[in-house]
Amino acid sequence: MLKYLADKLLKSQRIHGDTGIYKFAQGWRRVNRIVLVNHLIKIHSYKSYLEIGVRKKERMNNLIETKRVSSVDPDPMANAEYCMTSDDYFSNHDEKFDIIFIDGLHEGQQVKRDIENSLNVLNKNGHILLHDINPPTAFHARENYEVNGKYPSWNGTSWEGYAWHRKNSPNLSMRVIDTDWGVGIIKVGKQKIWLGDVSGYEALETNREELLNLISVQQFLKEYPA
Repeated sequence: MLKYLADKLLKSQRIHGDTGIYKFAQGWRRVNRIVLVNHLIKIHSYKSYLEIGVRKKERMNNLIETKRVSSVDPDPMANAEYCMTSDDYFSNHDEKFDIIFIDGLHEGQQVKRDIENSLNVLNKNGHILLHDINPPTAFHARENYEVNGKYPSWNGTSWEGYAWHRKNSPNLSMRVIDTDWGVGIIKVGKQKIWLGDVSGYEALETNREELLNLISVQQFLKEYPA
């Protein structure tokens, strides 16, 4: 039984990344994307938050209180503040935010644009976080969500939009935290750009740590101490 549980835990960690409990700025928490968002909000005293791709409204209810919380999603069932695509939103709004979370359409070109547009409305010393940047298998990184009428776990090609900026944006600091399907973290800064391929799952599988600039949760907390 113990071996079965240990094997199950290792398999889960390979698929999802780290699922451990750590001491964040808001206290001891099991790590996930919203805990990382809250940690940054608290240590930087951020006042404004934008989420692209809502899907689960209750996730936003778990945010540490900020003066301004906004959301964008084209699905009316998401009950976002702005019911429209992120492209339409950025074409018609220029409100600035301290922290932006990207979890919209999981296609590389869309994520590339969402990063570019978010940078244009990001306040000084702000951060962009992204979900689904570390797909564990080629199946998770497939282009289409639907498979034979079902919707299995899907990270899509989001990582390719992130990777494009790893190759072409030396004025950014970029990491992917190895948890919750890969949480990207971007800020204005500098980086040694990636010189290899940035499309096709084989490029990711072969060069995962270097291409993504993959870091552990512990490394994240060391870089962003409470």
